[in-house]
Amino acid sequence: MAPEPAVLPDDALAEVLRRLAPHVLAAARRVCKAWRDTVDACLRGSLLSRSVRGIFINFTQHSCFSEFFSRPSTGPAICGGLDFLPCMGVQVTGHCNGLLLCGERMNEDRALPREYVVNPATRRWARLPRRPPPHMPGFDQTAYLAFDPAVSTHYQVFLIPRLPAAGETDDDDDESEWPPASYVMHVFSSVTQRWDETTFLREGEAAGIVGNMDSDLWYNRHRYHAVYWQSTLYIHCQHGYLARMSLSDLTYTVIKLPGACELRGYPNHHLGRSLGGVYCAIHDGWNQLQFWYLNESCGQIEWVLKHDTFLGKAFEREDYARQLAKRWILQDVNYRKWSSKYPEDAAYTRHANYKAPVEEKYDWNSDEDNVLDIEDDVQGGCRDNYYFLGFHPCKEVVFLISSGISARGLAYDWNNSKFQDLGTSCLADYDPFNGRPCGQTDSSFPYTPCWMGEFAGNELESLLEDEKLYRKKLEQKSQRKEKATFTFMDEYDLRKHRGHTKRVKDSNAKNRRRRRMAAW
Repeated sequence: MAPEPAVLPDDALAEVLRRLAPHVLAAARRVCKAWRDTVDACLRGSLLSRSVRGIFINFTQHSCFSEFFSRPSTGPAICGGLDFLPCMGVQVTGHCNGLLLCGERMNEDRALPREYVVNPATRRWARLPRRPPPHMPGFDQTAYLAFDPAVSTHYQVFLIPRLPAAGETDDDDDESEWPPASYVMHVFSSVTQRWDETTFLREGEAAGIVGNMDSDLWYNRHRYHAVYWQSTLYIHCQHGYLARMSLSDLTYTVIKLPGACELRGYPNHHLGRSLGGVYCAIHDGWNQLQFWYLNESCGQIEWVLKHDTFLGKAFEREDYARQLAKRWILQDVNYRKWSSKYPEDAAYTRHANYKAPVEEKYDWNSDEDNVLDIEDDVQGGCRDNYYFLGFHPCKEVVFLISSGISARGLAYDWNNSKFQDLGTSCLADYDPFNGRPCGQTDSSFPYTPCWMGEFAGNELESLLEDEKLYRKKLEQKSQRKEKATFTFMDEYDLRKHRGHTKRVKDSNAKNRRRRRMAAW
């Protein structure tokens, strides 16, 4: 009889499995029950990759679907167009630890739900129920995602009330504090699969009153992101402040953003997570770039300036990344989807020779040598626009787009003041005559894959519901068509019968008259 195989102690097995790449660890979890239990108990957080796999970008030129600027990798491919969803395409509105919050676009049947929580790595998804109306009439709501795979496999979606535009609030509300002392909002939980009301109580002072805060000329809803960090949701709000919402005790605090001033306006703040916590980037119209860290140690909350620089010239080395064979790839989601839907459209046939770029199979490393000093005098460059894409979650690196003659993706290591050229991020069908700079963005989300197999999805239920609604729609359409056909035929037959009856009646009367005349 063969001896039983030796079994490693749990801590030794965990240490061995910890050395695997996240997507390999996810595969190893399915080997046996012991490995699965070890991963679930000790290594669930290791299923979240520490490297950025790409960046989902909402370009200003394309308001429909999000593009995906993909980093080369030897791991499994990521479909940036999310083609596995039961719709033509989506726009990414949020990202949290490997999950995306998406809004459906180009949906002909507006009765269907239009928001999804998606895991692009595992191709799992869940369709959210229809949003409940806001508690305060006239107010808008913005959705934010909260998820931490190291803590739980479940996620939450928060609907945060937003102030309406100037003149759209009641005069009675103008003197009310904002945000209110008792912040009532709707929260969707993947545990209950429904929207529930949750109340957060404010600690400290409010940001102001409604009457002074409903006319933010610098408000851009696309840039108001949130960061989820250590069971706390940090939400970028209007008028230069963020709301620090503790999910553990349901309290929140108002924190003024650095550089915010009513007299000077509110610069372009970009909230994100990087090494050790929450960061805020300030990028003004003169390419001044600052990075601030939110220090919450010793019981105090304050912003600490980490880096201050001037970006200067735009980079136009068109083939720099290509020559080093280290380029990222823009997957051109919009062009691919629209050209397949309308293959005869002139807007796409003019790019008939276009071929989608192919991702090379190698692991991109931000420490490799295609690096440029910020002081470099780049030939052919000129001062132009930069667009901020986001923070690297695990390194002192931010991602930018340099917009000049073309658009280039850049990684900027602020610790060493070094740029790295990532490759072109120019859209295939970019029109230079549309008045918008090449590479101009509305919002963007650096994406780190999560290879956790468990996901509170409802794919089958949603597809069955779609099929049921589609069948019902076809039946109603058929019934309307049949009803219209039968109504017309009934009316025609009725008129025909009435005419025939009248003719028979007239003929009988005529015959009677003839018989009377013959009898006389």
